[in-house]
Formats: sequence, C-alpha cells, structure tokens
Amino acid sequence: MLIRDRIKKILEVIGDGMFEKEEVTSLGVLSAIAGESIFMLGPPGVGKSMIAKRLKHAFKEGRSFEYLMNRFSTPDEIFGPISIKKLSKEDKYERMTEGYLPGATVVFLDEIWKAGPAIQNALLTVLNEKIYRNGDKEIKVKLQALFSASNELPEENSGLEALWDRFLIRCFVDRILDEENFYRMLTEPHTSNSVVLEESLVIHQDEITEWDLAIEKVRLPKNILLTLTTIRKTIAKHGQGLKEGESPLYVSDRRWAKIARLLKTSAFLNGREEVNLADCLLISPCLWSKPSEIELTKKWVSQAIFKVGFPAEFKIPLVEAQINSFRSEVMEQAFEVKLMVENVPQVINGQYHTVMEFPGFHKNILAEDFELLSGSVQEITLYSTAGGEQTFKASKISNIEIEIEIKNHFQRFTLVNIEETVEKHIRKKVSPATIEILNKQKADILTYLDKVATTLVEVRETGKDHELSSIFLTKKQTQAMDFNLQMIMKEIVSRKTEVEKIGMQYA
Repeated sequence: MLIRDRIKKILEVIGDGMFEKEEVTSLGVLSAIAGESIFMLGPPGVGKSMIAKRLKHAFKEGRSFEYLMNRFSTPDEIFGPISIKKLSKEDKYERMTEGYLPGATVVFLDEIWKAGPAIQNALLTVLNEKIYRNGDKEIKVKLQALFSASNELPEENSGLEALWDRFLIRCFVDRILDEENFYRMLTEPHTSNSVVLEESLVIHQDEITEWDLAIEKVRLPKNILLTLTTIRKTIAKHGQGLKEGESPLYVSDRRWAKIARLLKTSAFLNGREEVNLADCLLISPCLWSKPSEIELTKKWVSQAIFKVGFPAEFKIPLVEAQINSFRSEVMEQAFEVKLMVENVPQVINGQYHTVMEFPGFHKNILAEDFELLSGSVQEITLYSTAGGEQTFKASKISNIEIEIEIKNHFQRFTLVNIEETVEKHIRKKVSPATIEILNKQKADILTYLDKVATTLVEVRETGKDHELSSIFLTKKQTQAMDFNLQMIMKEIVSRKTEVEKIGMQYA
C-alpha cells in the first residue's frame, strides 16, 4: 500500500465519529509522524484527549499517558515515583518510569500551564532532545507526539515562553457548531476512545526512522521559499504597525526550521519529492500566539500562496516579461513614430477648459470631466469664473469639440485650444518575414499559457487527489486552494486575451 493511501486510511479511522475535528486530527497525525508537539486551546469536553488516546493505536505497541495538571502536581506523577529499592540499596536517585511519560508513545497533558517549574524544565529537555535524565542516566524516550491542552494561554512574563515555543502546532478546538453534526453526536452510537487499525496500517518504529531520512531529502522549491519569505515579511510589517503596548507576533528561527520540516513531512506522506503550495496551507497553525491572530495568519498565508506562490509556480512573472517584450517588438516593427502638430484644449487655472462662444456666464468645464465624456449624451457641470455652476447635457465630438444642449437643441462648440507637437504611432507595412517572427513569439506565449490552463483544469477536475492537494487539508482549506486555482485561471485567460490583442496590431 502506498504511504499516502495508508496515512489517509489512518486519518479516516482515527477521525471516525469525531465531528468537526478534521483539522486537529489531521495535524495530530502529521505532528506525531514529524515528531512534533501540538497544543490545543479550547473549553473542556470537546474531544481533545480522545484524539491523543486514539492516535496511540497508529503506532506499533503504542502506549499513551494522560494527566490533568494542577498547581500541586509533582514530577513523580508525570515521570514516575522514586525507586525506594534503588535509593535504599544502591543509593541511586532513579524513577520507575514504566507507565509514565518517559515510556509512552503518545502523551496528553491537560491544563499544561499549571505545571510547576520542575515539570516544565524536564518537559523542555524531553521536547527538545527526546531525552529524560533519570538519576545519572539519560533515557531515550519513546515519545512520538505530545498533545497539550488548556482553556487558556500562558500568561505573559510567566516564564512559560520557552515551553510555549516548543509546541510547533497550535489548534483551537471548539464545541460542535453545526446543528446536523450535533444531532448526529446525540443519535449515533457513542464514540470510543479506542479504535482498531488493521495491522498493515500500524506504523512501526523502524519505519519512522526510515521515513525521517527520506523526509530530509524532500525539496523546498523556489516558489515555496518565496512564499515563506513573503509570510515572514508580512509578519514583520504587521509588527511595525502595532500601537504602543501591543505585543508583536514573534516566530523564532527555530520555529521556521521546524515549519519547513513539517511541510517536508506533509509532502513525503502525500507521496511527493518536493513541498507544494497545498502543504503551505498548514503553516498558519504554526504561527499564531493568541486567538485574535488565528484568522489573520490564515489570511497572510493564503495571500502569499496566491500572490507569490502560484505566480512563481507557473512562471507568471516570466510570462509577463515575455508579453512586454512582444508588445515592444510589435510597436517597433508595426508602427513608426511621427511628430505631428495638433490642437489640444488649453488648460485654464490649472484645471478647466473654456468653451468658446458659449452663451451665458458658465463657460468652463473641468478638464477631467471632459476626458470622461464620450460620444453618448451625459450630464456635465459648467462653471462660471465667479464660481457658479450649471448642469447641461453634452457629448464629446473630438478632442477639442463638444456638443451641448441649449433650449432642447444640441449645438456644437469648440474649446479654447493651442497647437502642440505630439508623438503619433502610425501603422506601417510589416514584411512577411517579420510577421512570421512575431507570430512565433505570440505562439510560444500562447502555447505556454494553454499548457498552464490545461494543467489547472486537470487539477480542478481531479479533485482532492491532484498534485496540488494534500490529505492533511480540511474541506475549507481544500476549497480555499480551489478558489486560488480559479483566480490563477482568470489571470491566464486575461493574459491570453492581452496577447491576442497585441497580435491584432500587425495582422
């Protein structure tokens, strides 16, 4: 079975019956395989611990450890009690870790911010190096994923910043909001903490080791690096615009390195050799530090993908450069520039044109209003030198002539004008050889644009399993990706129309 199909099946089994928990379930599986930790913010009773308990079944001989923290919690309750036998007979201070965090594959620590300094310091070492110091020995912990949860965030300047930074992924887990899903929860059989995975789906430790090596080889292409840079710059710009006293969003270099590896893990588990833009939609849960930043970071990531990632993916800047080059070549070969003298409206007082021989005092029209006039009848305002104004119906005849309705009859008037030397592009005959060269340029651009359009159509018709998809995306995220694809399609169509119009200038 392909790794992608296998992980997809694991996601289906673990998420079965867990309504509106698609995102946290997907990120939980992804973070576990990547060896990262995840923090879940949300009220009690919304299924946070169930995800951790179910996830342990995805690993061979997986064991889980769960503990509800309080201000009186001791290291004994988390890492195991002191061995009296070792202490009394061998004078060694060691803990009996079996059945506690050091021996667990998946750990769930509820109300984690209530942990005391001794527990926090030990957790930092566990999260950083996957090592627990037991007496004079260092134990390599079996921990694959640490899930933490709370209904609050750590207080500022509480000394918890280092521990908070170690949780790469942050998810807000809410109660069921959709009424249909709420009814299903009430009427369908009770969801169990335990799930049964086929043996062929269970992940072995030697596979994790093998996958880790493969994940390191996954490539980060240029369009992904540009997307990450854009997000990073957006965060910095946002911080500069904050009011005094507001805390800026801070993403450490360590977190960016871990984000890159998380994206590589997603790409590998999707069966790809390089990260793509669908993987980038997983970045936002790794950025925010407070709930007010959740939607903001989603917006920044989505904008970076659409404005930078996709254009780089499909070489849009290069195409634009080719179109500009094609336009310049057409102007050079199909037109000649001649200096010509023509009459142009004179500008009075920096903003008006004056209508000659117009009866009455209102003889001035704003220059910008005259520019907006067309051959069809529109209402305009004429001004007097004293500042009065009057509305008339008028239409534009030429660049110095105007037709104005007076007493139900339209009369033609000329604006006060002056002679001015201007450059005019005059069509000239293009040789067959030049037309052939220009047609080749046009065809090359259109062929590439057609290729991109075909790819986009195929991607959208394929659905969730196309090359720009990810099994870790929620339905909303998949819809967001599809919307971005639609916008790029519109850009491609617009550029094709532009190229065709340029081609008509020498045909």
